[in-house]
Amino acid sequence: MKAFTMKLLRQFGIFVILTACISPIDIRINNTGGQIIISGQVSSIEDRTTISIGRTASGRLPEPKEGAQVILFDMYDNYYGSFHEYKPGEYILLGFSGVPGMGYKVQVTLDDGRIYESAIEVMPEYAPAVSVTHQFNERVAADLDGDNVSQRFIDLFASTEIPEEWESPYFFWSVDEVYLLSPTDFPDPFGSIPPPCFVYQKIATNKRALYNGSVVNSREIQNLLVHERKVDRTFLERHYLTTYQSSITQKAYEYWSKVNTLAFSRGSIFDTPPAQVKGNFHNIANDDEIVWGYFQATHETFDRFFLLPTDFPYTLLFPTESCTFDGTRWDYPPYCLNCLSAPNSSYTRPDWF
Repeated sequence: MKAFTMKLLRQFGIFVILTACISPIDIRINNTGGQIIISGQVSSIEDRTTISIGRTASGRLPEPKEGAQVILFDMYDNYYGSFHEYKPGEYILLGFSGVPGMGYKVQVTLDDGRIYESAIEVMPEYAPAVSVTHQFNERVAADLDGDNVSQRFIDLFASTEIPEEWESPYFFWSVDEVYLLSPTDFPDPFGSIPPPCFVYQKIATNKRALYNGSVVNSREIQNLLVHERKVDRTFLERHYLTTYQSSITQKAYEYWSKVNTLAFSRGSIFDTPPAQVKGNFHNIANDDEIVWGYFQATHETFDRFFLLPTDFPYTLLFPTESCTFDGTRWDYPPYCLNCLSAPNSSYTRPDWF
């Protein structure tokens, strides 16, 4: 037990990273609430096999479901271990990476005894390398008040070559971010500099970038727009963006296509009945129970780069949000006084940062 505890402590940085492992679709389901949502994946990349469990709440984001037991099996019912709950409703299988061509499923037991199981998903054989480029753009978009204003964005474009023997490839792309957050260095007689934090961004998006190779007569993808990132104060210091290219099954592609339709049908996510986005989980004792969410097997590759303020074609101006001490103000945001107060922050520096 002591060795296991020490391993979990050493993995703290991983736990923080995992809050951004799977880019979520920000959907508030307009119903009476109480239905179970289970979503996640088994990945070919170690420590990216994760599950999220929640319960729908009327007109709001799902409430995390804690205290569940989550177990991974392959298509032959071989047991691969239990997931660890690293934050409320979020579970990870440490030290595991899936095998291409193998089928996997998860079994979830809630604290009230209900048991849910996913359909078997077979991890695709191929995962071509991805290359990502970026552009700085400016366009009109709605602000927090709903007003259309000119805003600055970083657009990410993915390119990849598809193997000739792969007849019908399906992809989606997601982006993780980690940025440096240096707290305000107030003058002191000892000249001490407070240590920086590393903040792991959980990126919510209303639309997932998808690709259906069965309807595209091409062996390559060139400069496909996969992410639009608004420029904000998190780019005032070194900021990494990691783009994951995920090879998925046809069924997973069809599921995410329906989710995209739900998010954008007639301009409102509430216009399309959520029953049209049925996932691949079921209650093993009650087939009539509606269960939302999807478990996918994904063969992944990624590309990572960082940006500095000097990389932008303009000066980044966020005077009230900056932590840099200038001697003229004392009303710094809380994260400037204690960088650990920023959500998903840690003193642990990633190996690649």
